[in-house]
Amino acid sequence: MKRRVALLGCGSVVGSLLSGCLSGTSGSPTGTQSQTPSETESDTSTQTVAETPVYDCADADRPPEPSSDEDPPGENERYIYPQRPESLSDESKVLSYVEAYERAYRLNDLYDQYGTDLDHASIFVYDTWTHEAPEGAAIARLNCPYSHGYTQGDDQIEADSPTIYSSYYIDDAVVLRASVTGHREDESKLVPDPMERGRPMECF
Repeated sequence: MKRRVALLGCGSVVGSLLSGCLSGTSGSPTGTQSQTPSETESDTSTQTVAETPVYDCADADRPPEPSSDEDPPGENERYIYPQRPESLSDESKVLSYVEAYERAYRLNDLYDQYGTDLDHASIFVYDTWTHEAPEGAAIARLNCPYSHGYTQGDDQIEADSPTIYSSYYIDDAVVLRASVTGHREDESKLVPDPMERGRPMECF
């Protein structure tokens, strides 16, 4: 397993939030946050490297990008899913791809929930890891909490997520994503394992 520390801040923030250079781990959640089913589960299984993951492209789904006539908060480029790198053997390109993918996934999910009531959103990538993968594939993992603000009636709501670990499996046919919440003392393990628990985001 290889580990790299990385930072990624997106969007405008208010109060004490900083866009960009942050370090450490997130604290307890304040407010509400978006969670996929896999993010609410814990995983204590032993991690192994399978030959190929099992998935159905008919299940491929991800939060949609805003349409051209919509105006989400922040730069529109943040909401665009990146193109898969030509080479999955270049660790830096894989990590950059996964960071951009997670950013687009989270921002699109928030905008899909709140629409024009979403005032700002920021994604913070504290750590990144790469893990052993089958030949021709790549596996990467992020510690990537987020914060956002939205309008609810006459109130301005600010919310921070708990610690989130998102894992990606990428090959020439599919992108799989798995995610869990909650800080882990041992961050060396591949938890969650996208080959076992990943949902297809898109097929090529």
